Amino acid sequence: MKDEERNKMMKKMFRAGLALLAALVLTLGCALGEAADTEAALLLTVNGEEIREDNADYTDLIAYYTDYYASYGYDTTDESFLTLVRSMGMDWAIESALYRQKAEELGIAGPTEEELEAMKADALAQWNQVVDSYAGQLADLGDDSTEEEQASARAQAISYIEAYYGYTEDSFVEEYVTSRSDSALRAAVLAAEVGEIEVTEEDVQHQFDDLVAEDKATYEGNIFMYEYYTQYYGETSYYVPEGYRGVTHILLTVDDELMDTYTDLAARLEEQQEAENSETEETETADETAETEEEAQEPVTQEMVDAAKQAIMDSVQPQIDEIMEKFNAGTPFADLIVEYGQDPGMQNEENLKNGYSVHPDSILWDPVFTEGAMSIENVGEVSEPVLGSYGIHIIYYLRDVPAGAVELTEEIAETLRAELEATMQNEASAQMVSGWKEAADIQYAEAGQAILDAVSAIYAEDAEEVEDVEDTADVEDTAEVEDTAEVEDTAEVEDTAGE
Repeated sequence: MKDEERNKMMKKMFRAGLALLAALVLTLGCALGEAADTEAALLLTVNGEEIREDNADYTDLIAYYTDYYASYGYDTTDESFLTLVRSMGMDWAIESALYRQKAEELGIAGPTEEELEAMKADALAQWNQVVDSYAGQLADLGDDSTEEEQASARAQAISYIEAYYGYTEDSFVEEYVTSRSDSALRAAVLAAEVGEIEVTEEDVQHQFDDLVAEDKATYEGNIFMYEYYTQYYGETSYYVPEGYRGVTHILLTVDDELMDTYTDLAARLEEQQEAENSETEETETADETAETEEEAQEPVTQEMVDAAKQAIMDSVQPQIDEIMEKFNAGTPFADLIVEYGQDPGMQNEENLKNGYSVHPDSILWDPVFTEGAMSIENVGEVSEPVLGSYGIHIIYYLRDVPAGAVELTEEIAETLRAELEATMQNEASAQMVSGWKEAADIQYAEAGQAILDAVSAIYAEDAEEVEDVEDTADVEDTAEVEDTAEVEDTAEVEDTAGE
C-alpha cells in the first residue's frame, strides 16, 4: 500500500471524535456474517504466520475501500478494482502482522483490562451519540418530546443503523475497541523502535512560512478564489490579500410592503432596459402574445423607482437622524449597534470586535453593501445610509485589515505541531515497516500470487495504453514536421520562381 493511501486510511480509522466515529461506523461496513463451513484459502505467510482470505485486516480494508468508492458512484464490482483492493488488503495484513510480531518481540502487551473498560465506555458514549443523532433526524425530536417518543425514536434509529450499515451496539463497541487497541499498539512499537519524535519551534515556523508562501501564490490578486475557498469551503488561509477593511454596521429593517414595491419596480425597470438594449426580439405564439397583453403593465420609469426608494428611506429617517445625532455626540458606534442594529451577525463578539472583512472585489456581500463600505474615506467614519437587500445599512469603517501573513497564534502553532508530528510519525513508520518487509520471510500461496499477477497485468496494460498514446503523439508530431517541411519546400520553389 502506498504511504499516502495508508496514512489517509489510518487518519480516517483512528482520529478521535464523533465525526470520525460516525464516518467510520457508517462506511467501514465490516462483514459480520456467520463463519464459513470450509477453511478460507491461504493467501501468504509472514514469518510463518498464515494470512487467509478471512483475515480481519485483509477483509476490513477491502470493505472500507469498497464502501468508500461505492459512495462516490464507482463500480466496485469491476474485477480490476477488486484485484487492486485485494492487493492493498494483503499489504495491510502483512503490515499488521509485522507490527504484532514486533510487539511480541519487544514485550509490548496489549491494553490492560482497565484500559479496555475505558475504551468500551468511550465507545458506548459514542454509540449513544450516533443513535441519538439518527433518532433526531428520523423522528424529528424536540425539547418537548416525551420519554416514550424518545425511546421509540432510538429503537427506530438502531434498527435503521443495523439494517443499512450492519452495526449493532456490540459490533460497534468491538470495532471501536479493536481500532483503538491496534492504534495504541502501533504507537508503542514506533516509540520503542524509533524513539520520541520531537517537533521543534523551528519546524513549526518553517511549516508556517511555507504555508504562507503557498497561500500568497494562490490568493494574491485573486479575491474571488480567496473568498470562495476560505468562506464557502472553510479552508484555512495563512495569507490575507491586500485591500481588505473591517467594517461594522447598523442594519435597519424596513416595511415588507415598501421593500416589495421597490424591488418589484427596480426589477421591472431592469427588464425594460435589457429589452430596449437587445438587438433581437423573440418570436411569440399567438397565445403567449394574448397572455402578455392581458398582463401588460405600465412602463416603469427611473423616477418611479427613485420614489419607491425614497419612501423606504423616509420610513426610517427618524431612526437614522437619532443614530447620527448620538454618533456625532460621541457615542461609540458599537453601542449604537447594540441599541439599534438588527443584523444577528453583529451580535457575534468577534464580528463586533473586528468587523466584516470587505474588499472592493468581494463576492460575499450585497454589492450595495460592498460599495457603501468602500465609499468611506477614513477609519472611524460612517457611510451615508444605503439600501440593500436586507434593509438600510449605516456602515462604520472600523479598521484596515493587515495584509500578508496571519498572526502565528499559539492555537495555529499547536495545530501545525500536531500535523507535523503526525507526518513525521507516518514517515518514520513507513521507513520502519519497509525495513521489516525486506528482512521478513514472506511467502505467497497460490491464491495470493494470483492476486499479485493480476495486479501486474493491470499495470502492464496501463503502461501499454500510455505508450500507445505517446506513440500517437510522436506520429502526429512527425506529421507536423513533414507538413512544415513540405510548406517550406514549396515556399522555396515559389521564392525561386519569383526571382
